[in-house]
Amino acid sequence: MYATTIKNPRSQWVKNLTESHSWIGVIISPLLFVIFWAGAVTLFYEEVKQWAVVPQFPLAIEQTEMPLQQIVEDKLAQHDFDYEEHLMVQMPSEHDPYYKVFLDLVREEGMEDEHGEVVSLLIDPNTGASVANRDDFFLGDFIYRLHYDLNLPGGTYLIGIISLFFFFALVSGVFIHAKKLFKHFFLYRNDKNRRDQLLDLHNVVGVMTLPFTLMYALSGLVFNLAIVYQIAFVVFIYQGDQDTLFKDAGFTLFDEPRIEQSIDMSNAYRIIEQARQQPDFYLRNVIFYNYGDESAIIQLRGNDLANFSQKDEFFYRVNTGELLNKTDIENYNVFRKGREIIATLHFGDFAGVDVRILYFILSIAICAMIVIGNMLWLDKRTLQQNVSPRSISIVRGLTLGGCGGLIVATTVAFFVERVLPASLQARADYLVYSFIATLVMAMVLSYSISNKRKYLSQMILTSTLFLSATLVADWYLFASEISQLTQQGFYGIIGVEIAMLLLIITGLWLVSRLNQRQTPSVNLEPTSLKSS
Repeated sequence: MYATTIKNPRSQWVKNLTESHSWIGVIISPLLFVIFWAGAVTLFYEEVKQWAVVPQFPLAIEQTEMPLQQIVEDKLAQHDFDYEEHLMVQMPSEHDPYYKVFLDLVREEGMEDEHGEVVSLLIDPNTGASVANRDDFFLGDFIYRLHYDLNLPGGTYLIGIISLFFFFALVSGVFIHAKKLFKHFFLYRNDKNRRDQLLDLHNVVGVMTLPFTLMYALSGLVFNLAIVYQIAFVVFIYQGDQDTLFKDAGFTLFDEPRIEQSIDMSNAYRIIEQARQQPDFYLRNVIFYNYGDESAIIQLRGNDLANFSQKDEFFYRVNTGELLNKTDIENYNVFRKGREIIATLHFGDFAGVDVRILYFILSIAICAMIVIGNMLWLDKRTLQQNVSPRSISIVRGLTLGGCGGLIVATTVAFFVERVLPASLQARADYLVYSFIATLVMAMVLSYSISNKRKYLSQMILTSTLFLSATLVADWYLFASEISQLTQQGFYGIIGVEIAMLLLIITGLWLVSRLNQRQTPSVNLEPTSLKSS
């Protein structure tokens, strides 16, 4: 008799853990959805950049490239470069055929202690002409930054904190379902009520994507909260010696002052050309320190294509050609190598496009899991008396307007990126404004429209319309360029268009399902007491 009046400690523990899992999930869900949605698109960052830029400035591959030294020194003559700063050149790649030159300009008088303006030039390798500012075509970079810092000051740390809570949500989910984790691995009760179906779908997606989500949660912590343990190391282990910390971590820094004795930089470009000719090595970028001075140093960074996740780095003294330092497969730092492996796994660039497609599908599945988790929270809290209607309304609006609005805003951004003239001043700003305005509008409407199911259908239809308009604009504006570029091997443009077409078909299918008779699996309204 006495035993029956005491709650089972284990069941109470699981109940508390479930409650924590539920609340943490709903609190971080809006930003977590942003992270995974933007991350899914960012998996094809290079293809999106190629789609946005290359049709605007197609190259004739049969032409001979202009020497890199001539290109760089022409740009130095055209801009007020601060020779106390470094100069960086990103090399052309199979996705991006242009040189990118980054120049720190001389700071205005009285502002010497502040960071000056940086000019980022997109340069035709055949003619040496500056075709645009690199930041003018901001779509790929905007979505990438949305993924890792939300385009907000201090956003990196916020993403790190979200990753920490996401990791807890994953671990708590494993403990909650540990007893039935394998027994009900593929369980989906199609004949049960709406809540059972949502719960099964949430659990199945969560279990099947668990290795993927754990990797992302841990790598997000490493990337976004690294500054926390770096500060701890500097203070407690290195007694404030930050340079020694960077050296032990495998990061080489050179800050030699200029001697103010000019030299010819031709030897630097000979070293660069030799590196570009090496087999199984792709030179990503070159950094010049003390350009044109006898103390000049060049830093070469690239990928070792013969080894997994191996990024090489070489420092040369320009005047003598002496190799000052190198990081390669035979000379590497364990800490730096570990971080590079984590980055490779995070971005899925260790294999072909098929792996990135798999990563994309998993990311979208996690986005769906986040939304389903919120729907489960709404179903449960609607029946409880201690949760205010305002809280329920806020979560429902963020789920529908925030998550759905983010997708609509992304399609609007693709459309704006395509139709805005390349020469338009502040082109990137218009893209950002259109994205923010669409997202805000979607969120506001989600609170004012009572028929949530109909509104969801309208948002999906709006997204398909913008993607369709983008495809039409693609071929109306750049039909001949796209055909020519595809023949030259720039398949990323067609790849992005095929992805848009598949999303349009999927969207129309979802709209047709939503417009049929109401089904439990798509109803965003909370369930009644009877159905729960």
